[in-house]
Amino acid sequence: MKKRLIDVFRLILPFGRSRRSMIKRLSQYVGKRELSDIKYLSKLRKIGFHEEQFGARICPDTSWVQLDLATEEERVADFVKRINRKVADAAKLDAFRLFRKDALAKISGIVAPNIVGMQDAKQAAALLLFAQEAFHVLLLGDPGTGKTEILRSSERLAPHAIFGLGSGASKAGLVGVYEGKEFNPGLLVEADEGLACIDELNLMKKEDRAGLYSAMEKGFVTYDKKGKHEKFKARIRVLASANPKGDKFVGKDVKFLRAQLPFDDALLSRFHLVFLIRKPKGKELEKITRKIVRNDVREIEDGDARFVKEYSEYALKLNVAFDDKYESMIVDFIEQLKKEEKNLLVEIGPRTVIGVIRVAKAFARVRLSRNTNADDVEQAMKLVKEALTVAE
Repeated sequence: MKKRLIDVFRLILPFGRSRRSMIKRLSQYVGKRELSDIKYLSKLRKIGFHEEQFGARICPDTSWVQLDLATEEERVADFVKRINRKVADAAKLDAFRLFRKDALAKISGIVAPNIVGMQDAKQAAALLLFAQEAFHVLLLGDPGTGKTEILRSSERLAPHAIFGLGSGASKAGLVGVYEGKEFNPGLLVEADEGLACIDELNLMKKEDRAGLYSAMEKGFVTYDKKGKHEKFKARIRVLASANPKGDKFVGKDVKFLRAQLPFDDALLSRFHLVFLIRKPKGKELEKITRKIVRNDVREIEDGDARFVKEYSEYALKLNVAFDDKYESMIVDFIEQLKKEEKNLLVEIGPRTVIGVIRVAKAFARVRLSRNTNADDVEQAMKLVKEALTVAE
């Protein structure tokens, strides 16, 4: 009897300012009946409220209200779980829609934040987070230029990524190995439907590359050993780094630079974007010097990493269509590239075309669009040309 009287008294009392504010914020995401139930349960002190947020610098002021369970009643627990999921999903979607306009610039800006320059390579790494189909990027250049930091940042920001060293990537390390009846997956199998970050790819033995070829091109690897013949999914995007022969590029002549590439065409041609990275000089070196002197060291914030992971997870659910009305744009672009091929780092072929289309679709997906537009195609062509052109 006493409990009933207390409940009646609680139902009569008005909400305090804090609870009124929380309920008002919830009202934009729940129905009238749900809101009525929230008010009722709140007055009976069966639920409370708290605020959650990404804590992201790249998307500030993003927060939403969640319910706290203050009873052991199963029915109330189920209600709280359902409302919390509904509100969080809707609030995050609002945040994503606000973020999408400048999404690529903001995400690129936190890729290897301590590395000065290399904006095209950073943008390519950011786009990899939004690629559904096989799309591979190679950072090829001098040691000490920040290639590894770009890989490590991408691993941190991707919803699913595996990092490995080319020097330690044997065939077993890439594909996997059986220990008794149990299969222990290698890097490529573990990275299925995600990002495979491979540092110092040039140190991978040539005889161990078969699995990598298959994963990059076909999306699976095979295991053939001790009477076992199996196929494992390895639907990956590769972000790799490599040093040239002799460890450092020498000269500027394209033909001479090609002779210093550490890979044959069989592997090199599987990368849709190949960036040649040289030691910084001039203004760029000056910026780096000032940054070091000022001890201007930045790290990826936990909130930013969490936000980008969830944003890209959401974006990757979108199936992006490529309109064939852009066919003539791409045909003209490829024809022009072919004419300039002697001045480019790699040969132009069908994979270049595929690369343009997949990069364009990633540009569309990063802004949460289901369709590519002319700007996506223009940006994709620009990035592909920047990647393949050897800077003076």
